[in-house]
Amino acid sequence: MIEEIFLALIQGITEFLPVSSSGHLAIVSNILSEPDVFLFTVLHLATLLAVVIFTRKEIFSLLKFDKQANKLWMYLIIATLPAAAFGYFFQSIIERVFSSFAFLAGAFFFTGFVLLMARIPKEFSKLDSKNAFIIGIFQIFALFPGVSRSGMTISSGLILGLKREEAAKFSFLLLIPLVIGAFILELGNAYFSASLAVAFVVCVLTSLVFLNVLMMIVNKGNFWLFYIYCFGMGLLSLVLYLI
Repeated sequence: MIEEIFLALIQGITEFLPVSSSGHLAIVSNILSEPDVFLFTVLHLATLLAVVIFTRKEIFSLLKFDKQANKLWMYLIIATLPAAAFGYFFQSIIERVFSSFAFLAGAFFFTGFVLLMARIPKEFSKLDSKNAFIIGIFQIFALFPGVSRSGMTISSGLILGLKREEAAKFSFLLLIPLVIGAFILELGNAYFSASLAVAFVVCVLTSLVFLNVLMMIVNKGNFWLFYIYCFGMGLLSLVLYLI
């Protein structure tokens, strides 16, 4: 149970910070034992519950199905489809690289590079179908461990010129269909245990704390600074691969 709780804390802390929760889970679980992809999926469900709580106002507004809500629904669908399709057809490849420190190293370096690009000032733009699709393409990379989902979706939004809060909130909402889809794909490997339930609760509470932390970081314009951490994790993964 200690290992599951430890992984739950890691997931809750790293899911919303742009440092790749799946990459951290892969590194730690490879060191401790072997990656448990279903456990990772359950922990992502825990972060999903935290997102639902955190973005409840936005979700309630979506349920109104007025003109503004219908536009946002359309943007969410457009941004979700690329990753959903890729995840469905290439699930086995995604799961296989969880055990590769060499892949993790490259993925962390890639995340750091994208975060660094988000620092460059852009001309202001609004969320539309084109921008939603581009964000969705970036989200494909986040299916792989070592590539941060929040890093890809928020950074791509900032690169496209979206306002900070708009990019962050859209990223949070995008997590909902992605995690549900991943959970459905992993149902064949499902199991239940007391340690899994405890880890779920720990992850929800931790995620709520760090959702607020992320919003403070984004609003202050310091999101890009995490590239330093990602480069460091890339170097660590490379060292683990070489030894």
